Amino acid sequence: MLNDYTTTRANHYILEHKKEINHQFKPVNHFSAEMGWINDPNGFVYFRGEYHLFYQFYPYDSVWGPMHWGHAKTSDFVHWEHLPVALAPDMSYDKDGCFSGSAIVKDDVLWLMYTGNIEQEDGSIRQVQNMAYSKDGIVFTKIAENPVATGECLPKELISSDFRDPKLFEKDGKYYAVVAAKHQDDVGTIVLLGSDNLIDWTFESIFLKGTPEQGIMWECPDYFNLEGTDVLVMSPMRVARDKYHFRNINASVVLTGKVDWDEKRFKLESIHELDHGHDFYAPQSLLDDKGRRIMIAWLHTWGRQLPPHELQHRWAGSMTLPRELTLKDTRVLQNILPETLEALPMIEMNQNLTKTGFFEIEVNGRLQMRLGTLDDYISFGFDEEEGVVFIDRKHLKYKLKGDETWQTDLRSIPIQAKKLVVVIDYNSIEIFVNDGEETLSSAYYIEGDCYLSRIV
Repeated sequence: MLNDYTTTRANHYILEHKKEINHQFKPVNHFSAEMGWINDPNGFVYFRGEYHLFYQFYPYDSVWGPMHWGHAKTSDFVHWEHLPVALAPDMSYDKDGCFSGSAIVKDDVLWLMYTGNIEQEDGSIRQVQNMAYSKDGIVFTKIAENPVATGECLPKELISSDFRDPKLFEKDGKYYAVVAAKHQDDVGTIVLLGSDNLIDWTFESIFLKGTPEQGIMWECPDYFNLEGTDVLVMSPMRVARDKYHFRNINASVVLTGKVDWDEKRFKLESIHELDHGHDFYAPQSLLDDKGRRIMIAWLHTWGRQLPPHELQHRWAGSMTLPRELTLKDTRVLQNILPETLEALPMIEMNQNLTKTGFFEIEVNGRLQMRLGTLDDYISFGFDEEEGVVFIDRKHLKYKLKGDETWQTDLRSIPIQAKKLVVVIDYNSIEIFVNDGEETLSSAYYIEGDCYLSRIV
């Protein structure tokens, strides 16, 4: 053990201090940790009849710190049971953080694959891949063979210090992981690792290499086959932007195409930004027992202000509601799960909200709605003249500025809106357009009672 970060210490700390948090802005229908900082969803998996979510977690403060893996489970994605912390940075190969990764079930044992972050004495960073397992789904053991993959396995054209976020999957009896890497050409790259037993891993291929306009690093890759189409989901950093697309420095995209499994390379056919709101990053998916592909994401992004931290509320960050992914032609659609909608309260217009719930609205021409108070609110809807669905945060009291040097209040996407499904929680809004053709997800922090009204 190299430091005092252990799962035992983390669990004791949470138990002793979770009653001290301020719930003013804390969501009730979106997942958030009991206390502390969270970011990327990890290890999203269906195991023994329940949905498990792991997540990047620092329990001791409401800012990013040495990463642990928090853990929770649910049956409807609204009501969550918090479980003991799964991983802590307590080994030489993960001493400066148990970074993002994923989960897979093998022979009724739950396996985790994650990146160990190591800050070396000369100031350089080393990132390696590690494995842990659990027979009860609660207590995890890191294997003696760790690390199972290091930068030494990569081709020289890749930068071994940017080698992280493995996403596990099985194909034809073999295990694979897509892993983010960075190319010497300063572009994002996804590599493929392979294993017969989840312990011995080898480099298989450069699965996909990016181009300069597609960002400098691709984080949190996820590969799956959806209705016969191969899909890659990932979060690129600093993609070239235009008026409507990639307005956040860090985005999330879905790529469709076809994998040549002889060459083990992804042949790109289309690329689309996954969400056009202010806050959506590092999505990860699972396949459940009903054959549904379900995705969840961090409802925040890097470099943004967080009022719960600034106000010393002792928590920061939440997740989106999970979304079922389906395919329409080459477009991946995102929709709320039926069981989740059933668990949410219905919202009616012009009422004093409990700040949480959902509503559906048919769109016939211009639609502008306001949520909040007279001098502290967000507006959203459909701008018929411009032909966009939008979320506008410029009237918020708490300004949520980020690292962008351009305008950050307004987010919009060109689409002829016919129907909106809108989900509201204490600090977020998610808009689903035309049965999931587009989505917009944004965080906000409004004091006092929130009124929902339509502006004529």
